Amino acid sequence: MSVMVQDLHFSYATRPVLAGIDLTVEAGEFVALVGVNGCGKSTLLRLIAGLLKPSSGRILLGGTELASLSRRQVAQRLAVLHQTLPPVPALTVRELVRQGRYPHRGPLGLLWESDSMDEALELAGVAHLADRVLDTLSGGERQRVRLALAVAQNTGILLLDEPTAHLDIRHQLEVLELVRTLREARGLTVVTVLHELDHAARFAERIVALHEGRVWADGKPTEVITPQLLADVFGVAGRVVMDELHGTPRCLLDAAL
Repeated sequence: MSVMVQDLHFSYATRPVLAGIDLTVEAGEFVALVGVNGCGKSTLLRLIAGLLKPSSGRILLGGTELASLSRRQVAQRLAVLHQTLPPVPALTVRELVRQGRYPHRGPLGLLWESDSMDEALELAGVAHLADRVLDTLSGGERQRVRLALAVAQNTGILLLDEPTAHLDIRHQLEVLELVRTLREARGLTVVTVLHELDHAARFAERIVALHEGRVWADGKPTEVITPQLLADVFGVAGRVVMDELHGTPRCLLDAAL
């Protein structure tokens, strides 16, 4: 399912955040949003999810205008993996994933026994954790469970807000590899916010860099990740080399500008 953003503007009170964003993500694409803190990456993701209302502009999901959809209809089209999970004391993995059809109706929402729940647990590699209480899981395990929750919605679009935040290097790689696997298994359209440029280059097929409320660059990792991007968008001097193993660019950072 495609995502189209047309001339999108958004402000928090009197502080402009996004100013004229145009972006089209085709069905099945894997796109990473990059940029410094406060540039509007997470805000753009929340606008696409319908969790914020734009000041002006349009968002279309699969050709249907977002503003015309109910919350339930939006949840049938896209799933969101937020940075944090609301407190869910004594809830088991299975009980949480069962809520997959209702991600926007509060921490628990309306109970729903999804036909795809077992498949979601298997795809996310957490079926063996189904009866474990969430509070007993490691950070990496929790992130996999949250991905299972998103997959259980049976949507065509998956939005992820910094899915590797607060994870160690091993679990960062595991989560991103899992996202790539889920995308291929389900034909998902994936839009994710990432801080690590090397991760974005390795796992996403397209990178959109935001700067001062606008799209500064949009294209393949080899086109977008350049010393100019490091200087203009991130404020650092650096070099970009090719990773011979993965065939993707890697950043060598030298100094703050």
